[in-house]
Amino acid sequence: MLPKLAVVDPKLTLGLPRGVTASTGLDALTQLIEPYVGVRANPMTDLFCLEGIPPRRQRPTACLGRRRRPPGTDGYGLGQPARGLALANAGLGAVHGFAAPVGGMFPAPHGAACAALLPHAIAVNIQALRTRAPASHALGRYAEVARLLTGRPQATAEDAVRWTAEICKRLEIPPLRAYGVTEAISLSWWRKPRKPAA
Repeated sequence: MLPKLAVVDPKLTLGLPRGVTASTGLDALTQLIEPYVGVRANPMTDLFCLEGIPPRRQRPTACLGRRRRPPGTDGYGLGQPARGLALANAGLGAVHGFAAPVGGMFPAPHGAACAALLPHAIAVNIQALRTRAPASHALGRYAEVARLLTGRPQATAEDAVRWTAEICKRLEIPPLRAYGVTEAISLSWWRKPRKPAA
């Protein structure tokens, strides 16, 4: 399923409903964050990720559902191929790892599942790193993500959690329970006996 030609035209997104714009935009952001902080990150994918996350001053008004100009003028046209190159070469992480089964079991659109999971996955990853590997370079990478998202040079890794949680709130991203996901259902599925791999 590899295309011979990919047309990247941000103008095609201008008529999308606000909710679709918000959730897919956060999914796109996730596709830049996860390869950057992942174990398979490398200098090539780092360039794609850092170039793809637009600085705060260039973030399009589309993020808040107030599109006044094509998002390509704000750097999002470049973000599209950057995301594909980054995730294809460095992989993704917990957000997409959970979003795939959630989308298969519940009527949760992929972008909406990713958006709902993003701040929580970042928080859990940072907490695990601080507990198990406080010298990990991934903590520095989360801090760099936070600096790009907030525009503050002194931002810490935890600021990435706060920023993503706040943007999800402002964009009215529905929680997973809106699609029928409950703690009881989730635990019963994960505890279900699995057949050993052949």
